[in-house]
Amino acid sequence: MGSKTSKPQTSNKPSMNVTTSNTDTVSRTRVMAEREYHNVETSTYVLPKDDQEKDRLHEQHYLIKEKFGGNLLKPELTAKLFEKDINVLDAGCGPATWLMDLSTEYPNSNFYGVDLAETFPQAIYPRNLHLQVANVLEPLPFDFKFDFIQIRLFVFALRESEWEIAFRNVYNALKPGGIFQAIESCPLVNTNDPDMISLRDNMAQLVRKKQQNPEMASQLDKVMEQVNFKVIHKQTLEIPLGHGTPADIAAGDVSMGALIGMAPFMAPQMNLDIEEYKALVNKAAANLGPAKTTITLSGYLGQRPSDS
Repeated sequence: MGSKTSKPQTSNKPSMNVTTSNTDTVSRTRVMAEREYHNVETSTYVLPKDDQEKDRLHEQHYLIKEKFGGNLLKPELTAKLFEKDINVLDAGCGPATWLMDLSTEYPNSNFYGVDLAETFPQAIYPRNLHLQVANVLEPLPFDFKFDFIQIRLFVFALRESEWEIAFRNVYNALKPGGIFQAIESCPLVNTNDPDMISLRDNMAQLVRKKQQNPEMASQLDKVMEQVNFKVIHKQTLEIPLGHGTPADIAAGDVSMGALIGMAPFMAPQMNLDIEEYKALVNKAAANLGPAKTTITLSGYLGQRPSDS
């Protein structure tokens, strides 16, 4: 993915701090059903990468933050790290909302983000935030080690066999004693609505054809252990979709927005045209509350052994 990135010198001047890839951004994009998607041959990702998707990801970030009570799992352990001058990486950072949040909260630390798609913010942002295009399935392009690394919401990004590769690259990029935070959802919602059941089951078939596992959220502790992490924290939340608190209602919008974003892949899977598919999603969205639909979200902390 190009040359490795060295730790920058501290500066009082704000900057863009963006390293782009050598590949023309346009060639990495394809337009389907008036939405922009990855055009990377090896990628199995089924969600868009356009401004509409960035807005959905921003909202998703704040919902996850509210549900877990902050940006960091087990804050009595992890927050202490951030009070020091540390290096933090979000691998698969998307529009960098998590990083923007933390880089302003902890100005003495350096924050880095990598993503396969260049969906980074274009305005000036904190001088301790640095973003570049890179692939978590390749060795991460830095010549220093991190104290804390996060990966989250990769269920539609990785084949089942690729999770161990990604986690091993994270392990190798961490300092001994460093912390790895992984947060993942299981998109197989719990519901009694026939339309939502049809969408759920067809989505599961679609991603399994792409060699992905929609149930990886419950298995990440095992993958962590396979690459020698010590699992130090695990929690699972069941989140109402479209009913309950304002955040739960918003979570329904975020989840159904993801299904809308999958339209170019899901419509042919269900033998529907794009408009028929979107109408089905909207019908199911209206019944999230009556059907008491829920989704699960799992969070893990792993630690690289201090003597490794």
